[in-house]
Amino acid sequence: MYSKERFKSICFWNLTILHEDGKSPATIGQTVAAVKWQFKHQSQETVNFPITQATLAGIRREGRDRGRGQVDGLIWQDVERVCIYAETQDTLAGLRGAAMIRLMSDCLLRISEVVAVNIGDLKERTLIVRTSKTDQEGASESLDVCDATRNVLTQYRQRADITRGALFRHIRRGDNIQPTRLHLHSARRIIKKRAADAGVEGFISGHSLRVGSAVSLAQAGTTVVDMQVAGRWDPHRYQHTTLKLNSPSAAQSHDSKMVRRYNQRTRKSR
Repeated sequence: MYSKERFKSICFWNLTILHEDGKSPATIGQTVAAVKWQFKHQSQETVNFPITQATLAGIRREGRDRGRGQVDGLIWQDVERVCIYAETQDTLAGLRGAAMIRLMSDCLLRISEVVAVNIGDLKERTLIVRTSKTDQEGASESLDVCDATRNVLTQYRQRADITRGALFRHIRRGDNIQPTRLHLHSARRIIKKRAADAGVEGFISGHSLRVGSAVSLAQAGTTVVDMQVAGRWDPHRYQHTTLKLNSPSAAQSHDSKMVRRYNQRTRKSR
């Protein structure tokens, strides 16, 4: 069983991560309540977390207008700008960031899905997603990967000399690739940093690539049903997302080939 101090540390750290990832104050407050309940359930002791409560109060002040899904999307033009900047740095870390961002944009991947990718999941022109938020039974799905993304993935794998196991891994100073798989928090930080380095402004999170690709598809005229299938969204929650995709601030799509591939994928899935 965790000690009281350990529980405090876990709760405070999780608050910071959730706030940085764009979660609403209500969602973060539920997390605090759940941790406190768990501690009480294990120890039969009621505990107050003064540091955590102060942190949560600050989050509520800063995020009073933040609801779910308020992150800014990285549309396809943004992705190209971010990735070209990372690739021209001529570093392994830059290639890793560009490869990960391109793959997430192409396949509308969640953070949990991209860090779980193994070398064996990459086929000639597709990525096999073994499990996901909407596929808990592991039925898997084949998603298209565009030529530019495949080229960068090849460069990254060759330079890192990765032949099996985890695709995206930790890199130490001096471009020293490690055998350990990239963590969720590290992947989020890479996306934010690469976007900032390329001068892309806004509230960027690990969800920005998924949102941005959906925006690009919507502006290209892709139907709601096709976007729903392409993004593997729960149909009961998609109506709220659609309203944001069709907002005037959404950028126009630039890649008709990508749109056609998404539409072909959705027709196969029906």
